[in-house]
Amino acid sequence: MTETATLRDRRRRQTASEIQAAALRLALRDGHESITTEMIATEAGISLRTFFNYFPNKQSALVGRQPVIEQDLADWFRNADGTLIDDLCEVLRRHMHAIDLHRDTARMIDRLLARSPELMPAFHASLQRLSQQLSQLILTRTGPDHAPEAELMSEIFAHALANGFRAWASDTDMKIDDITSILATQIRRLQALLQS
Repeated sequence: MTETATLRDRRRRQTASEIQAAALRLALRDGHESITTEMIATEAGISLRTFFNYFPNKQSALVGRQPVIEQDLADWFRNADGTLIDDLCEVLRRHMHAIDLHRDTARMIDRLLARSPELMPAFHASLQRLSQQLSQLILTRTGPDHAPEAELMSEIFAHALANGFRAWASDTDMKIDDITSILATQIRRLQALLQS
C-alpha cells in the first residue's frame, strides 16, 4: 500500500469518526428519532453528498464504521503458530490499534443505548459482523469440519472484546492493549471453568 493510500485511508477513517460523533451528539441532544441526515452533515461540517459517501442512513452513522479485519492481519493469523486463543487475542489487539478508537464516542454510545435500548440490535449487528469475520479466520486454521465450534468461539471472543471495550471507555487510565488483556483474562477464566 502506498503512503498516499495510507493517508487517504486514515483521512476516511477520521471523517467517518467525525460523522459518527456528530450523529451521536445530536441523538443525545435531540433524540435519535428527531435527527436527520441533513442535521448530521451540518453538525459534522460536511455536505450531504459526503455524508452518503460514508453512511447510507442516520442509523448507520450512529453505529459507525463496520469492523473489518484487514487482509494482512488475516494472513498473519493463518500462518501463525501459537494457540488459537493466543493468536486470536493478538489479531484483536492489532485490530484495536489499527482502528480509530475514541473514548468519548464509546461513552456517547453507552449513554445513547441507555436512553434508547431499541437501538441495541443495530449495535449488536456490528458486533455480529466482527464475530463472523473471526469465525472465518478460525476456519482458516481448523478447517470446515469445525464450523460450529469456530462460530461459538468467535461469538465468545466478540462479546469478551465488547466487555473490554466498555471497561476501557469508562476508565481513562486504561490503554488500548488493556482491552485485549481483559478479553484474554475472560477467555482463560472461561476455559478454566469449562475444564473444572
